[in-house]
Amino acid sequence: MAETILSKDQILARLAETSSLVGEDLKGIDLTGENLSGYDFSRADLSRANLSGCDLREARLHETTLRGADLSGANLHKAYLVASDLLGANLSGANLVWSFLSGANVGGADFSGADLTDAKIGVIEASFPNESGRATSFRGANLTNAVVNSTDFRGVDLRGAILQGTFLYEAKIRGAIIDKSQFADAITMAETY
Repeated sequence: MAETILSKDQILARLAETSSLVGEDLKGIDLTGENLSGYDFSRADLSRANLSGCDLREARLHETTLRGADLSGANLHKAYLVASDLLGANLSGANLVWSFLSGANVGGADFSGADLTDAKIGVIEASFPNESGRATSFRGANLTNAVVNSTDFRGVDLRGAILQGTFLYEAKIRGAIIDKSQFADAITMAETY
């Protein structure tokens, strides 16, 4: 991590110049509504950052710390969030269509009303709450045609989630908060329980 925290103006200037803030300390920064499409924030610390309404299409957020960050209403279409830490993050109403969430820690994160159509979700930590005890929520989220691989949904709120064509492979759903009829349109494979 960098030794000094950059200001919003410094961040935007650096992105305009290099398209990258790999490994930077950006804790608590307010970038509400900014166009950050295609930029590389891999291994950066964006804990408690306000990224609500940001355009983060195709952003690289590999191994990025987003604990407690506000990404509500953000456009994360095709964003690369592999191995990111989203513990307690707010992604309500976010566009995560075609995003990649493999290996992400989403404990206590709020995905309510988010669009995860065609998202690739694999081996994520979703079953445990964040520090405040709040459980992960996918309530009312759209997971149409998403591929969900080896994910533990125990205790996760999936009420009202759209699971049409969702491919569940080795997903643990027993103990999830859900209407079982929602799984009628999901495709389940190999030891999904």
